[in-house]
Amino acid sequence: MEKIMTSNENQVPEHSSTEEQDDEQTPTNKTFRIVCMTFCLAVTVLFLWVWHHQTQFNDHYRKATFLMRNGEAKQAIEAYQKAIKNKARTLFFTKEPSVYNNLGQAYLYDGQYVPAVDHFKKVIAMAPDIAEGYVNLTTAYLRQNLPTDAREWCLRALEIFPKTALLHYNLACAHALEGESQKSVASLTQAVTLNPDLKALAQQEGALKEIVTELP
Repeated sequence: MEKIMTSNENQVPEHSSTEEQDDEQTPTNKTFRIVCMTFCLAVTVLFLWVWHHQTQFNDHYRKATFLMRNGEAKQAIEAYQKAIKNKARTLFFTKEPSVYNNLGQAYLYDGQYVPAVDHFKKVIAMAPDIAEGYVNLTTAYLRQNLPTDAREWCLRALEIFPKTALLHYNLACAHALEGESQKSVASLTQAVTLNPDLKALAQQEGALKEIVTELP
C-alpha cells in the first residue's frame, strides 16, 4: 500500500530559511558597523588635530601681539611665524590675512623691508578688498626710498579705494621724492581733506615739510 503524504509532511520549516538569511546578512552588518566606527574615529581625530593647531595659532598670535606692543619686534616675528605654521595645519580656513599683515608690520618695524613687502603682497592677494594691505605695502616701499614702486601701487590702490586718506598721503610722499612738487601738493591736499589730522603728520615728514606749506 502506498503511503499517503499528509500536508504536515510536505511543509518545509520556515525558520530554517530565516536563519540562512541572518547568516548571510551578518557579515554585511559587521562590515557596516566597522566602517561607521572607523569614520567616527577619523572625524574625532581630525577634530582634535584642527582644535589643537587652532589653539596653538591663537596662543602664538596673542603672544606676538603682546610683544609688538612692547616693541620687541624680533620676538614678535618669531611668534607670528609659529602662528602661521599652526594655522596652515588647521586644514580649513588656513589663510588669515591679519597675521600676515601683522608679521609684515613687525618686519617693517625691525627694518627688514624686503620680507615686509613680501608679506604685504600676500595680504593683498588674500584680501584685495581691504585697503590696509596697500597702505602698508606703499609705506614699505617709501621706507626703502623706492618712490616709483610706491607711486604705482598707490595709483593702483586708489582706483579701488579713492577715499583712503593714507593712500593719498603716501602718493604725496612718492611724488615729493620724485621731485613732482605740484602733484605732491594735489595728493596731500586730497589726503588732508579726507583726514585733517594728516596735516600735522606731514609737517613732521621729511619729504613733505616744504610741500605742506603750499597747501591751500
